[in-house]
Amino acid sequence: MLKKRMIDRRKRSIVTLDPYSLKSYLYRDNLIAEESVKKFDDRAFYISYVQTKDIISSTVDVEIGVSDEELDDVIEIKAYDELGLEGDKEYSIFHFQSNQNDGEFRVFNVIAIDTDVLNGIFGELKHIKYIDYITAAPFLMKSLYQRNLLTPDKTDCFVYFHKDDAFVTIYKDGEYVFSKSIKYSLGYISDTFAKELGKRIDEKTFFEMLRRNGMQHENSAYQQQLMKIFGELFVYINDVILYAKRAYRLETIDQVYIGTEIGNIAGVEEFCYNYISLPTKYLDFKISKNAAEVEIEPLHTMMIETAVTYLEDRDDTHNISVFKRPPPLNQRASGKLIQVVAASLVLSLAYPAYQFVYEKMFLQKELAQLQAQHRTLSQKSAQIKAALSQVNKEKKEIDTKLAAKTKDLDFRTSLLKEIYKKKVNYPMKAKILTDLFKRVNEHHAKVVETDEQNNTMVITVRSPKDKYITELIEDISKGKNYDVSTELIQKDDNSSYYQSAIKVGLNGQFSQ
Repeated sequence: MLKKRMIDRRKRSIVTLDPYSLKSYLYRDNLIAEESVKKFDDRAFYISYVQTKDIISSTVDVEIGVSDEELDDVIEIKAYDELGLEGDKEYSIFHFQSNQNDGEFRVFNVIAIDTDVLNGIFGELKHIKYIDYITAAPFLMKSLYQRNLLTPDKTDCFVYFHKDDAFVTIYKDGEYVFSKSIKYSLGYISDTFAKELGKRIDEKTFFEMLRRNGMQHENSAYQQQLMKIFGELFVYINDVILYAKRAYRLETIDQVYIGTEIGNIAGVEEFCYNYISLPTKYLDFKISKNAAEVEIEPLHTMMIETAVTYLEDRDDTHNISVFKRPPPLNQRASGKLIQVVAASLVLSLAYPAYQFVYEKMFLQKELAQLQAQHRTLSQKSAQIKAALSQVNKEKKEIDTKLAAKTKDLDFRTSLLKEIYKKKVNYPMKAKILTDLFKRVNEHHAKVVETDEQNNTMVITVRSPKDKYITELIEDISKGKNYDVSTELIQKDDNSSYYQSAIKVGLNGQFSQ
């Protein structure tokens, strides 16, 4: 039966989604094919991820004496305190126990993501009704050990480059230890390359150059800049690895794996080895019959393997999806109600016929059976009463414990009030920001930073000409709902742009 169930699950289609690049792949019958991200199949299993830069992660210590019933609340409170979460924001928080336990404490890896950020990441995938599994990018590497693509008897370091993020993560004995988002995304490397050369090179051209030439280039100036940027990159990664080894008491790193969103960059493994002196490989695993025919990003391969594992064990430890499909009808409260009503209806229709046969043919025999059942039920009734007495006793003990947690409840009540306040004011803030951002774009400027100070929105803008900023201020001042001012329009010493912090008084708009 178990074998048959596993086979059935493997036949189910798996669809991987990248909410950043909007790429998608379909895995079915051990074959991989590109899939339209606009298509939705209700029968398929959908899996996706969030980048490391979009999550807040750390570890928290919990005393061993804390019970499992209290654990979630204790960790959530510690997460707000120790991870620096904002009380006026709503977060999806999940945790799992680390192997790095210490004395009287259990150590838990805690991951938090702003729910507004999560909804924004998947905003362009609203037509996908359900996403069964979402996890943070560093946790996808666990599938490599679960599917026996890597042996779980070493300490491995993974370095992955997205176009707009990059991260380092470490696994020991097949278990997650550490991860960190770093600034050296492919986009950052491209921008730095163009800036150092003093030449405009768009990302698409730069990425194609890396795919085609790797770390070697016939243009000596290009070659020199590539060596410089990647040298600084791997020096930084080496510092991250040294920190992780000290912080998590790792004796050594056995292997480094490098993966990128654009595919293998020829020569980067050798370059990495020269700087950090650790064996280095490209993160590439062939899992389908047509692997030689389909070019697929390593992250999608790991999403497929993660989905296959999940369909076998249904472990939601690393699953942060808020877009899960509802359970089957017979498992929902409404479905159970329908079943009860239907059963009652059947019984009510069957009763008259049963009553006739019962009275005419089986009355005496049924009476004896009922008497025996009565004795049995009386015994069960006594047992239930004893159990209820025990439950009442336990309830009193629980009430005593709850009374001792008044301080924690007060904290959570205050926290919820802050969250409620945020949700009430947010729509009006969003409307005002949308209007201001539209005006900024119309005047050839770009928003660098926003801040709210006592019903005053401070918008720091950047523009290639100071007159554009002046025109923007004049435009905003024409609005009846705004009082606008700025102290200074100054030129950025490191670029040709002008920058100004514009204060926009909102005339009580946030209090509505």
